[in-house]
Amino acid sequence: MNNIARLGQEFGQYMIQLTSELFLRTGQPRSLSEMERNIRAMLLKVGQFLLGSWLALQEPIYPAESSSCPHCGGQADYQFKRSGTLLTIVGQVEYKRAYYLCAACRQGHYPLDEKLGLRPGEMSAELESLGGMTGAQLAFGQGSKLFEALTLIALSDHSLAKATQAIGEEVQILEKEWMAQSRDASWLQEQQRLAERPQRLYGSLDAAKVHIRGEEEHPWRDLKVGAWFTTTIEPPKDPDDDWDIQATDINYYCDLQEAQQFGDLLWATGCQRQAQLADELIFLGDGAEWIWNLVQTHYPEAVQIVDWFHATEYIAPVANAAFADKDKRQVWIEQVRHNLWHGDLDAVIKAFDRFTQCGPAQEPARKAVTYFTNNRHRMHYPTYRAKGYQIGSGTIESGCKQIVAQRLKVAGAIWDHDNAIKTAKARAALLSCQWDTLTSRREHLSLPLAV
Repeated sequence: MNNIARLGQEFGQYMIQLTSELFLRTGQPRSLSEMERNIRAMLLKVGQFLLGSWLALQEPIYPAESSSCPHCGGQADYQFKRSGTLLTIVGQVEYKRAYYLCAACRQGHYPLDEKLGLRPGEMSAELESLGGMTGAQLAFGQGSKLFEALTLIALSDHSLAKATQAIGEEVQILEKEWMAQSRDASWLQEQQRLAERPQRLYGSLDAAKVHIRGEEEHPWRDLKVGAWFTTTIEPPKDPDDDWDIQATDINYYCDLQEAQQFGDLLWATGCQRQAQLADELIFLGDGAEWIWNLVQTHYPEAVQIVDWFHATEYIAPVANAAFADKDKRQVWIEQVRHNLWHGDLDAVIKAFDRFTQCGPAQEPARKAVTYFTNNRHRMHYPTYRAKGYQIGSGTIESGCKQIVAQRLKVAGAIWDHDNAIKTAKARAALLSCQWDTLTSRREHLSLPLAV
């Protein structure tokens, strides 16, 4: 009888036994929900049986007498079959595989583990992927409960954190590869020769505060976030129109770094999107100096646009301080917004300047004059709209909200520095639809040395 036939016979017998146990143990069900819960538990056992049997089929009945040692290249001799335990998406699975020991370096190895990327005693790649995805979406304690409710597999909050941060660490490894490529002149030349040049590509930068453990003087650190994206949606024709950008092909990246270091990541991720080759490269951001310094350093030819909404945020504080009358205040606000929308920056600055000498509006007015004077070359909104450029930075604000506010700022969260970075990077990868790429890289990790 061949292996498949034998497995089929064993599976049939196992199903009869399992089904009998199910009905004898549960008796008369009280509800459909009870029946469903019991069937789910039964299916998990079926999965464990099938996975263990399938792994057994990967091993020859008679193992080879020797195998090439992966540690020193010498000859490793077959010893015996050793048991291993895998933590998988169908639960704990026991299996046996051939063990070889090298006489030269005295190190052992398991060819089956190396072939399939098995991780004895650890989470399987698939379990790590699903656990990490849960941890990237939810607080680890909350995610642990939901994961067990959905899969019947118990993963502690610590295990969920480990899975999530393993993916974040994989992002860090990938980013190092990108940085090496972005500094390689031959690679850049090859990109220029072969890559498809983007017609119009957007970049955007922002930052949001994260609570970091152990930083007594400055416990709240800026997590800098960047995004690359495209869109075919036309900008609004009126400031009160719909501002839905509907960005596509979004890639988020982030880190707890000083601006200069983050610039290296900006350049490296940009090279992956051929930003340096784009026919039109447009950057959107607020008035933060670090943002425009990085753009000017790495992409000096890019169009720089201050987000419309950040610009208009300077209007109301001046109006509220300058006008006691509600109607006059509203008329003034609408006039300044109208001038800004139509690109009359001289009129905008003049409107603020009249309040800079004295009175309750003096301080906000001075801030506004400085802001609009420093950024006026980034506020040619009629020109940008005529070219079809977006003038709102909603994509990067959404990224900050989803990465920081919704994940890292959950109630009571105080993060270790490295874990905050890894969790944020895992979350950014998930939002960027890069999860499958990252988890496939982890299916055949280098295994620890066998003893």
